Amino acid sequence: MRNLVVIAALMSVVVACGPKKGGDGNGSATTADPMEDFSPGFVEISFDDEEEDLDDMNFFMAEKADCSNIVKLEPAAMMGKLKDAEINCLEDAIRDAEKQTYRRKISLLLMADAWAKGDATRWDAIVGRHLEEIDQSDPDLCYKYALYLSKKGPKYVDESIRWADVALENRTRWKGDTYVARVYSLYRLKARAAQKEWLYLEDKFLEDPSEENEAARKEARNQTKTLSREWLEYARSSGKDATVAQQMCEAAAGTAEFCSGG
Repeated sequence: MRNLVVIAALMSVVVACGPKKGGDGNGSATTADPMEDFSPGFVEISFDDEEEDLDDMNFFMAEKADCSNIVKLEPAAMMGKLKDAEINCLEDAIRDAEKQTYRRKISLLLMADAWAKGDATRWDAIVGRHLEEIDQSDPDLCYKYALYLSKKGPKYVDESIRWADVALENRTRWKGDTYVARVYSLYRLKARAAQKEWLYLEDKFLEDPSEENEAARKEARNQTKTLSREWLEYARSSGKDATVAQQMCEAAAGTAEFCSGG
């Protein structure tokens, strides 16, 4: 019956439109009627496949989690056992939270979970957001992030040095032997990161001795010279081993005089 109704409707359109009139005034058609051989029919369209696909789209039916009690979630986070639904809930919470202290607590929770899971990519993203948007006052976290970035390659040298400097700005939070060891390590990290970039740019210059590459390698060498001397001076003043710092400084400076204690 539905097919007949549709067919009748289509035929009524054909009748109403009628053949086109010619230009000779007698009503006869001068061209072939495009509807003359048209046989209207009903095409059944099924949405069964689309409905089945919708049923399979699990994100519409994603499990909802309650993450309002973040203290309760701490043990799971420390062991890397936060569920995806809990992580999603915490991500929503950190975006919507008005108090920075609450955002900091949530961020640390997510950070701990990513680290325990060994998910370096997620940990990197969480720490980067934490330091840029939430809190830079923890020298240990800044030091840890700087060390992580220094291992990623030459293009991360500037970021690594940046966060090492932020850690040094907050070094007064360390005390005693921890203070000396951390500060020494940070100066060493900066010098080694700079040297890594310098050596990389030296190789690049050998492959393509352009003016741009020459300028870049000179700048990297000067940075290595400066940062290795800073490391050397702290090593001497703190009584730490200065051997490698001395060697690095002299190699970058090209002279022992620049690296002397005077």
